[in-house]
Amino acid sequence: MGNEKVNWKRVLILAGAVIAFTIGSGFATGQEIIQYYTAYGMKSILVVLVFAIAFLYYNFNFAKAGAEQKFEKGNDVYKYFCGKYVGTFCDYYSTLFCYMSFFVMVGGAASTLSQEYGLAPWIGAVILTTLAIITVVGGLNSLVDAIGVVGPIIVVLCIAIGLITCARDGGNIAEGLEVIRTQSFAGMTDEPIKNAGANWLISGLSYAGFVLLWFASFTSALGAKNNKKDLNYGIIGGTLSVCIAIVLISFAQIANINTGLGDGKTFVWNADIPNLILATRIWKPFSAIFAIVVFAGIYTTAVPLLYNPVSRFAEEGTSRFKILTVVLGVVGLLVGLFLPFRVLVNVIYVLNGYVGAVLILFMLWHNFKELKSRKESK
Repeated sequence: MGNEKVNWKRVLILAGAVIAFTIGSGFATGQEIIQYYTAYGMKSILVVLVFAIAFLYYNFNFAKAGAEQKFEKGNDVYKYFCGKYVGTFCDYYSTLFCYMSFFVMVGGAASTLSQEYGLAPWIGAVILTTLAIITVVGGLNSLVDAIGVVGPIIVVLCIAIGLITCARDGGNIAEGLEVIRTQSFAGMTDEPIKNAGANWLISGLSYAGFVLLWFASFTSALGAKNNKKDLNYGIIGGTLSVCIAIVLISFAQIANINTGLGDGKTFVWNADIPNLILATRIWKPFSAIFAIVVFAGIYTTAVPLLYNPVSRFAEEGTSRFKILTVVLGVVGLLVGLFLPFRVLVNVIYVLNGYVGAVLILFMLWHNFKELKSRKESK
């Protein structure tokens, strides 16, 4: 990485931004962790390893490409790695995926306030959509600073929940693993725990894949504007923090897999917001605070996910931009409100995860050709 001097303050900000972009409604609520990690029991550790390796690999590639190519638009990184035609498809597809991910944020906001405060689901959905529309219409100049602050707060709270729960309920992990192995979930009728793929390898690649579609243009843009060492250390720090949080929360969920809300129907394994059940067990007022932080995290992720498709088809500040923001925001509200949150995560994230995994193959091929070309030139 050369002799560049490291600015550790900048490293922390960049790590915070990486954390915030990785953590959305699915992560903070615990729903992603249930489906991509906890559902595989002890093999969740292998899922984490696959995700971490793939995540570091493609983000280092995006940062390097951005620094060297200075792309006019962040999404040009797709054409750089995949060629004109596949790259153009990925460009438009990633825009569509960002918009579909906005549906998930709406669903997460609705479920969070509903489960914690007993509010009607539409209240949380309308509040989030209104805030997102107002922010996008007003511009995004301060968004990176905001997500750089909220992201670390959420990951620290997730780590705290995982640590406290594992310390208190660690003796129940073996029992929880057996419940997952035998599929003997409390209150189960005909639908077992949702998972992201047929096995742990597919799940790890899928998780890394769907996050890739968020990070491609983001990391390549950061690569063009930041010290290489600062950004690489930020990527490493953010990845380690997220992985530690995943492991702790996953084992906390395993130890409480059949812990419920007391209604006989909602348990950690099938709850929309399983992390709130864990937070409630620690201290009831803490869950109320955690719900607000989760909502804030959903908001900071929802704004760029709405901004991306709007800015793709309209220039910021124009009447068309504002109208399109309102229209797409309202449509996203309707979809996110009327499709169950668990279904949104399972269908949208998993499907797009497979597309992202294919992009990793293109990146590997691109790196192979680069390496071969350098050897031949020597």
